[in-house]
Amino acid sequence: MRIAFPTDEHYPFQDERARAVALKIVSDFKPDLRIAGSDGLDFYAISKFDKDPKRLKANGLQDEIDLWRKGQEEWRSAHPEARSWFLRSNHDDRLQKYLMRHPELYDLRVLQLPALLGLDALGIEWEHQKGENANYELVVENRLLITHGEIARKYSAYTARATLEREGLSLLMGHTHRGGSYFLQTRTGTLQAHECFCLCLLNPGYVRNPNWQQGLALATVDKTSLTVEMIPFFRRGSRVYAHWRDQEYRS
Repeated sequence: MRIAFPTDEHYPFQDERARAVALKIVSDFKPDLRIAGSDGLDFYAISKFDKDPKRLKANGLQDEIDLWRKGQEEWRSAHPEARSWFLRSNHDDRLQKYLMRHPELYDLRVLQLPALLGLDALGIEWEHQKGENANYELVVENRLLITHGEIARKYSAYTARATLEREGLSLLMGHTHRGGSYFLQTRTGTLQAHECFCLCLLNPGYVRNPNWQQGLALATVDKTSLTVEMIPFFRRGSRVYAHWRDQEYRS
């Protein structure tokens, strides 16, 4: 199975130049599975944190959802044959927390995440797993865990290491907005864990000069092997570019 994991777009703070490069790579990679969600939306308007009134005026909640849906159409166009699975994350939970603060709205089906985002119309699968961690993680071939993640350590790959030690399974994760890889040799083979960059703006306005990197993670997994390709993006002035399999991709 070939898997593409674009993560942390954070609409309306997405970086369209970085996304343009990722879309071109995904089109050439032709994944069997693309991960959607994983902090695809910021849910800025309903965050409990202080908000910039100018930002709210420019991008309200409906604008944010509409922008994200347009972005999902672009991902689908990059490789229409790929299945898309929604990976739930901490920013998605801002909606749940908002509804819990307004219990009179909590049971409205139209405000539940799949309905609000229109996942069915976008061809994005939601109920791909049952149980306590449904939609927060995927396990592929009993070999690879894909999760957004909950913790964030200070340095690259430290979060990947901590999560691997907790889960005991090779993994791809988002959340840190960094690239980082960690490997562990065990009696049964080599485990690996990867922090899979971000596709949001590197200076979004609510934080200054963060230690973030843009990029894309690709994985090929079967019952006996796992190959992960970590593709960092770079900038030349306002342009974003990347190298993958002897080809340069530009925004």
